Amino acid sequence: MTNLVDGYQAKSRNKDTAGVSRWLIVLIFLIPIVIYLPGIFGKIPFPSESALYSDLMLTHYPNALYLKNSILEFQQIPLWSTFIHSGSPFAANPLAGLFYLPGWLAILFPLPAGISVILAAHAVFATWGMYLFLKDENIGELSAIAGGLIMGLMPKVAAHYGAGHVSLIYAISWTPWLFLVSRNDQKGWKTGIIAALLFLADPRWAVYAGLMWVTYDIAHRHNIGLKALAIYYLKSGITALLIASPIIIPLYEFVGLSTRPKMVVEDILTHSLSPEKILGLIIPKGGGNPEWVLYSGGIVFGLTIFQVFVKQVRRDNKFWNIWVLISLLFSFGSWWINPDWFINIPILSLLRVPARALFLVGFSLAVIAARSIDFLGSSDLDINNISKIAFGIGLTSLGLAVPISFLLGEISLFVIWGFGFLFILSILILVKRIGFSAEKWSWAIMGLIVIDLLGAGLQSYHLKDLDKNLPEILAWIEEDPDNFRIYSPSYSLPQYLAVDNGIELADGVDPLQLTDYSEFMAKATGVTTAGYSVTIPSFRSGNPAIDNISAVPDAFLLSLINVKYVISEFTVENSNLQEIITNDQQYLYRNNYLSERAWVEQVPNNYQEYQNEGLGHVQNIELTPNRIHLLATGPGKLVLSEVFYPGWKVMVDGEKKTVEKAYGLLRGVYLSEGEHEVEFYFQPLPVYFGIGLAWIGWIIALWQILKNNDD
Repeated sequence: MTNLVDGYQAKSRNKDTAGVSRWLIVLIFLIPIVIYLPGIFGKIPFPSESALYSDLMLTHYPNALYLKNSILEFQQIPLWSTFIHSGSPFAANPLAGLFYLPGWLAILFPLPAGISVILAAHAVFATWGMYLFLKDENIGELSAIAGGLIMGLMPKVAAHYGAGHVSLIYAISWTPWLFLVSRNDQKGWKTGIIAALLFLADPRWAVYAGLMWVTYDIAHRHNIGLKALAIYYLKSGITALLIASPIIIPLYEFVGLSTRPKMVVEDILTHSLSPEKILGLIIPKGGGNPEWVLYSGGIVFGLTIFQVFVKQVRRDNKFWNIWVLISLLFSFGSWWINPDWFINIPILSLLRVPARALFLVGFSLAVIAARSIDFLGSSDLDINNISKIAFGIGLTSLGLAVPISFLLGEISLFVIWGFGFLFILSILILVKRIGFSAEKWSWAIMGLIVIDLLGAGLQSYHLKDLDKNLPEILAWIEEDPDNFRIYSPSYSLPQYLAVDNGIELADGVDPLQLTDYSEFMAKATGVTTAGYSVTIPSFRSGNPAIDNISAVPDAFLLSLINVKYVISEFTVENSNLQEIITNDQQYLYRNNYLSERAWVEQVPNNYQEYQNEGLGHVQNIELTPNRIHLLATGPGKLVLSEVFYPGWKVMVDGEKKTVEKAYGLLRGVYLSEGEHEVEFYFQPLPVYFGIGLAWIGWIIALWQILKNNDD
C-alpha cells in the first residue's frame, strides 16, 4: 500500500504533466451543451412524456417574455407584474430573475430558446469552475477535466432542466466557483461577490450551497487565527448581503405578506426521497420525479466504491464522503426528520423539497470520482491490490444486477445501463496492468463518463413542440377593446400564451402569493385552499381538468378584479356568468356584472349600486407595468381594480394623495368634485434601497480587490 500512496502523491504534485492543449480543453468543456441543444433549436423539455407542465413554461418563459415585452413596448423595466394574480410584485420575486443580470441575456434571443442558450452557457461555466477547483485541490489535469465533465453533465441537472427549474440550475452552476474563489481569497471580498451572485440566481440554493461551503472553508482554511477568520467571514458576509440586497430586502417584505409562512410541515417536506429510491445511485431512470434523480453515473458510482478500499484516497475524500451521507439523509426528509423541531428552524422552514440536497451529493461525487481517477491514473502504482478491488467491483456489479432485475420483474435497460458501466469500470482498471499508459487510461475513462452521463441526461427529460396558438375559443376576444382579465378554474389559458397575447389573468401559478389575494380568490372562485398551494385556484389532486368542477364562482367578486370572461374545461354553474361560446372541449362565459378596470363610488364600497347604471366616471386609462394614468370625475372614491401593495403611490392633479384600500384588496383614492387627472405609480422603497446597498457593496468590494492587487 505504501507504493500506492507514493505514486498517488507524486502524480498529484505534478498535475500538469498531461500537457493537454487548452483548445482541446475548451472543446471538451462544450460537451454539456448537447444536453440543451433540443431546447436551443425550439423544442420544449418536460419531465416525462405524460407531464403536462414544466416550470419553464409556467414561470420562467412568461417572466422573461414579460420583461422583454415591457422593455420593448413601454420602455420600462417592470417592477410590478400584471399578467397573473391580477398583479403582483415582480422585482421582489426571485423567479423573475430581475436582479440576476446573466439571466437577462436570454431575452437577446428568441424565447423560450434563449433560456436554453443561457442554461447551456451556465453548464459550460460549471464545468470550467469544477475543473479549476479540482486542479486547485491538487488533482491532475485529466482527472480534473473528468471531474468538470461529471459536474457539467450531471443527470440530475438534466432532469431539472426537464422540470424547467431554470433559476436553480443557474445557481448550481456557481457552486464550484464559490469553493474555488474562497480557497485563494484571504480577504473575503471575492468570496462575497460569488456568494451574492449565487443568491441572486436562486436564494433557495444559497442555503444548501452555503452550508456545505462554510463547513468546507472552516475545514480547509489553515494557518489563520480565530480573529482573522472572523474578519474574513464578516467581510465576505457583508459583501454578499449588500450585493444581494435588491432581492433580499423586497423579498423579505413580499414573503411577510404572502402565504409562504403558512406552510405546514407537509408542504416543507414535500417530495422527500423515499428509501427505496436509493437504487437511483446506480440505476438511471428517466421520466419520473426529477426531484428523486440521484444517478451520477455507473462509472462515478464505481469510483466512489473504489476509494472506500484505498486508505489514502478515502482520507483525502473524507470531507466529501461525509457530505454525501449528510445530503442523502437530509433528502429523506419526512422519513426521518422530526417535524416538530424542523418546522421551527429559521430559513429552513421556508424551504421546500429536501431532495434538492441531492445536488450536493452529485457535487461531492464529482470530487470523489476525480480524485479516484487521479489515483488510478498514476503510472507507478502497485497494481496487484488495485486489481483485487476491481475484480470485486466487477463481480459485485454482476451479482447485484440479477437480483435487482428479479425484484423489478424485468430485465430493465436502466439496470443494464448502470451496472454495465460499473462492470466496464472494473474491466478498465484490470486492463491497466497489461500496459495501458496512464494518459491513455485516463482518456478512456473520461470517454466512458461522457457516454454514460450524456446518455443518462438526454433520457431524463422528454421533448415537446411549442404551441403558441391561443385556444380557438378565445381567438375572437382580441377584438374586444376593453381592459379586462380572464379567469379559469381549469388552467385553460397557459401563462406564457397570456403574456404572448397581452392577456391578463386573475388565476396563475407562482410559489409566492399575497395572502389578501389568496383569501379573496378563495371566496371569488368558490375553491377552498386546503393549506399552501402554488396555484390560484388550488387543484386538490393536481388535475386542473376536473378538480374544481363543483366550484361555484362569485361573479360579483370576480368583477371587482376586472374579470370579464371565464374559460373552463367544464360547465360553470352561475346565472351571472353567461355562456357565449361552447365547443366540445371548452366553455367560455361573459361576466354579466360590469367588469371595469376603475370606477368612482359616491358611497364607498357600494359598487353594486352602479351595476345597472353603468360606470362612466373613468376614461382614458393608460396601463403600463409601473404606472397607470387615467381621468376620473368626482366626488367619490376612485377604485382601481388593481391589487393593493406597499410601494404603490398616487398623484391627483399633480398632488400626492394617500392610496386607500378598497374591498380589502384593491387600490383607491378619494376625489373631490370635478374631473381629475390621476396617476398611480409603483415606487417600492425596499427595491430602491436594495439597489443602493448593492452599489455600495460593489464599489467597496471592487475597490478592495483592486487595492489588494496593487499591493
